Amino acid sequence: MMFRAEGCQSAGILLFLVLGFFFHFPVFSSGPLQGKLLDAPQQIYYSFPGFPAASGLDRSFHLRTQAYYLNEFRGYAFDPEDEVRGSDGRLSDDDRARELTAMDYEALVVDGTFSFPWGTDHRCGITLRLYGYYGGLFDPVIEGFHSIFGLPNASREYFPQGRAYTSINNDRGITIEMDGPSVLFGDTEIFGVWTFAHSPCTTWALAWALELPTGISGTPGGNGHIDAGLQLLYERSLGESFILHAQQGFVVPGELLFGSSGSADPFILSQSLLGLEWLFTDDWSFLGQTRIHTSPLSSSAPLNHSMFPDPKQFEMPVTSLQLGLRRTFDTWNLQIYLEQDFLTHEGPDILVSMAADWKTGREQ
Repeated sequence: MMFRAEGCQSAGILLFLVLGFFFHFPVFSSGPLQGKLLDAPQQIYYSFPGFPAASGLDRSFHLRTQAYYLNEFRGYAFDPEDEVRGSDGRLSDDDRARELTAMDYEALVVDGTFSFPWGTDHRCGITLRLYGYYGGLFDPVIEGFHSIFGLPNASREYFPQGRAYTSINNDRGITIEMDGPSVLFGDTEIFGVWTFAHSPCTTWALAWALELPTGISGTPGGNGHIDAGLQLLYERSLGESFILHAQQGFVVPGELLFGSSGSADPFILSQSLLGLEWLFTDDWSFLGQTRIHTSPLSSSAPLNHSMFPDPKQFEMPVTSLQLGLRRTFDTWNLQIYLEQDFLTHEGPDILVSMAADWKTGREQ
């Protein structure tokens, strides 16, 4: 098995050791912002969504639905002065534009999750997901927003608008291709959360997951194998108004567990989350968190990045910042968040998500 070490994984493990050593004090929070990391190289493998650490103690049945909107563009490095461009400054050769495109699409993604209590401190569940890819209706708006505020467009301005296309060049033999608007079923996720320790201020849990290959291999919908993951979850209340969320997990791609019929040889994935929740009323909370996920692949394709010397496409970890609100009602809660990769640009470009979670039965 191949595993590329990243600083984030060792830092995540160290964080848990430090917290566990100093704090021996149930935090029945709704957990961090919850949702799948949607980025073509990452999403074909399982990603932990941000389970609440106390969910193993919850005795109610939950039905959750979540919708995501994202607009994504990523191109391979090129010199615009060496290319044939039209009067609008965009590449005039469609074949050349496709050759230089890694990802260019707009997407609506919907998933549904059913979970139920198992035993005294365990919760199990299943998640189904559907992807819809189409040409970027809001491409002009996003380009205009970047231009008004002097933000880089990541070469969007040189490519035709309104496309739905993906072609991930990499050195690990992983195929992720899509040409034209597509509706794709995603892989099926089966998971569990075991809340093994809790006190008036802290909660510890262990989450496990299997991702079954119901998506189409070779597309953004799946990888054709059974992935497995394990994650440690920690929550601590900081006074009456704040909750710290910290999670560290690892996912083993199915190609490494069961072998691959082709040449696919991905890396083991490290997935970290660190967030802070502010309970500013009894019903409302504001959440900010960062998710750092290492890449399943490597690449020899260069990446133009002003902050990192000589980086390669898709090799750096995802560094997503998520900011959102949660409104809690008696029998359900509503969550909305914005997400963007603020540092390495290896994660979602622009993503908005909304989720509703209904429950019935006893909570604890």
